[in-house]
Amino acid sequence: MAARDQRRPIYRRAILIYLVAIVGPALVLLYLGMQSVSRQRQAILGLRASNDQRLRLAGERLASEMEQEVARRAGAILREPAVQQVWTLAAPRERLERIRERHPVARHFFVIEGSGVRYPALQTPSRRPIGADLAGLGCWSEGEELEVRRQDPHGALAAYEQCYQGAVSEASKALALSRTARCLQKLKRWQQAEQAYQALSQRYGELSDDFHRPYGVFAALEQEEVVRAQGRTSPELLERLRQDLVRGRWELSGEQLDYYLERAGAKEETDYVRQFRFARGLESDFRHHGPLRVGEIYSSAVTRPEASYQIYYTGLPAGDGPQRLAGFAADPGWIESRLLPELRARLAIDAAVGARWSGGRWEAVVAAGGEPGAGSARRDALVFAGAVALILAVLVLGVVLLLRDVWRDLEWNRLRSDFVSGVSHELKTPLTLVRVYAEMLHDHRDLPDAERRSFSRVILRESDRLTRLIESVLDFSRIERGRKQYQMQESDLAAVVAGALDNYGDHLRRSGFTVQTELASGLPPMRLDPAAVSQAVVNLLDNAVKYSGDSTFVGVRLWASDGQVILEVEDRGIGIPTEAQESIFQQFYRAPNNAGKGGYGLGLYLVRHIMEAHGGSVGVRSEAGRGSRFRLAFPQQAAAT
Repeated sequence: MAARDQRRPIYRRAILIYLVAIVGPALVLLYLGMQSVSRQRQAILGLRASNDQRLRLAGERLASEMEQEVARRAGAILREPAVQQVWTLAAPRERLERIRERHPVARHFFVIEGSGVRYPALQTPSRRPIGADLAGLGCWSEGEELEVRRQDPHGALAAYEQCYQGAVSEASKALALSRTARCLQKLKRWQQAEQAYQALSQRYGELSDDFHRPYGVFAALEQEEVVRAQGRTSPELLERLRQDLVRGRWELSGEQLDYYLERAGAKEETDYVRQFRFARGLESDFRHHGPLRVGEIYSSAVTRPEASYQIYYTGLPAGDGPQRLAGFAADPGWIESRLLPELRARLAIDAAVGARWSGGRWEAVVAAGGEPGAGSARRDALVFAGAVALILAVLVLGVVLLLRDVWRDLEWNRLRSDFVSGVSHELKTPLTLVRVYAEMLHDHRDLPDAERRSFSRVILRESDRLTRLIESVLDFSRIERGRKQYQMQESDLAAVVAGALDNYGDHLRRSGFTVQTELASGLPPMRLDPAAVSQAVVNLLDNAVKYSGDSTFVGVRLWASDGQVILEVEDRGIGIPTEAQESIFQQFYRAPNNAGKGGYGLGLYLVRHIMEAHGGSVGVRSEAGRGSRFRLAFPQQAAAT
């Protein structure tokens, strides 16, 4: 105990040295590193603030240049003669589309007259008169009389067919053919009606009737009705119509487009469809305030739930009529994708800076990637945090390993100290007995022969005990140094076990034990070290005696099973706790319930080493208070053939 107490300050000093020499400097370095990272972060924040200010000023400059450039281009567009004269055109769409192709900054053109939007037309114009060549034919009025007033589609059909033959202009022929198809539909002459509508669409699809309905749309919708009446479907017919409508094949009014889109089931959004939504918003939300001068360019913003529009417009000559103006809504998509890179390159502005139309004005936009050093700072912080975590983990692991090694050394020293104490005690008892009985033989020469023989047997027995103890210590020493050698030879395992029982039997009998043996006969010879196996058997018998408690039973059995030769030594003593059964074969280990039983923690360790040298194994089945059963399993393939 004194030696163990002396070692503890040494281990405490080792831990203190580790903490002072390694942990202390490491923590100082970590602190300095954290200070460095903090200063770097502050510097980056300052640089970022400065850079943000620079980028913000560059963005404001870019947005200002963007607004001026768009206004310059808008002026060039609105001063073109075609725009100045657009209000005089009956169908200005084609002319405006050509302007848009040259100037893609313009998205939706518009013409406002008074308080209403004239282009794109939101309301359908009034009915226009039919052609004079058709109105002059008597068959036309006759056909309308028969179809509408007399409800005689059969008679009206003949009149309309006559009109189609007598009409001169394409518009009149188209109108007569549409009435012919309508009468055929009323008469349920489906195939003829379908052919008539198909001919109407193919020949006159781009023309419109007196109600401004394009024959291409009107014929396709009615043809679909006729096809359904015949129990068929024509999805490709409606699909073609939907595509023609959303792409603006015909110049329609807003209310016409809504009606036809609903009938055709079209939901696709295109610029042609959006321009009518824009025109409705313009009509309801936009008003020019103040005098409107011809030739001067104005700008404004129209904000709708679906979008915000930047518009440019100019006054048109009004004469004695209401005030007129023409303009367009700028295309933000084209501006951001085409004009913005051009201006950015011209002004040498960083790619992280942009501009966008929002809330009725152009505003600067700075991308997150424009912050210098942000990514590097994050990487440095992550790397440093990882390094700190790794260093702390290594330090903690070092402390844990050091404490574990210290604990193992202390435990090892305790076991060694207990071993020395145990061996000393084990040596003291037989030496004392040998000395006492030897002195009695020396001092009392006239002792009877029976007592002399008894004293001699005690001296011989204790000498054998000393021999076994010393051999065990020497074997342990050889095993630890790797010099233990076994003398393998062909032997009879049953005879070796019987010899061990015979040698140890006298001690068992004097101790009052009853040994029950069952040794199988006819076992084949095996290659083994008889002395080592005998020592293993004696160690197990010695344990059975030491830990027998009040029981005096010892059982020894030997048999062959499943390619193995099994030797069991059983006692009915105090048993071994379950938690200790894995450790009893370790050197110096003694079960917690064997206090005062003697021993030095090497017997079972030597048994395990002997069995491993023979290619076998040792195991135990035990229950506290009910005894133990040790089993030695020798491989039968080791038997000589």
